[in-house]
Amino acid sequence: MRQLTKQTGFSLVEVMIAMFVSCVALLALAAGQLKSLQYANNSFQYTVALIQANNAVERVWADACDLQQGVIAFDQAYIDNTLAPDITGYSMALIGTAANAFNNNFTINVSWTDERINNENQAINDNQININAAFPQLPSTCNAP
Repeated sequence: MRQLTKQTGFSLVEVMIAMFVSCVALLALAAGQLKSLQYANNSFQYTVALIQANNAVERVWADACDLQQGVIAFDQAYIDNTLAPDITGYSMALIGTAANAFNNNFTINVSWTDERINNENQAINDNQININAAFPQLPSTCNAP
């Protein structure tokens, strides 16, 4: 007569618990990867907005003499045609400038919309950058040939 030996190994309950824990861990990793991709895209948009704001400062710098002398009107048409971002989805605002008057010190605000990252507090807008621009007063002969 053969004697039964005790089998060693895992029971079905232990295997099911291990699979459940593994599934939860994999779902957490997938959620973390998704958030990582969202923040990477938002970082890309932040970089593009920063480049757009710097581009606007450089465009003003190219016309600084004419703007200070009043040769070029610093009006909404100049802002829309010369300084507006070249890429759709971004908006620009100038802070610290009077209507139709050039000021040597102002702030350029570039903002964008990212629907994937939601803020619970709508008063905080993480999807914007501000660059302070300060230009020296150029001599009146700066645009002479």
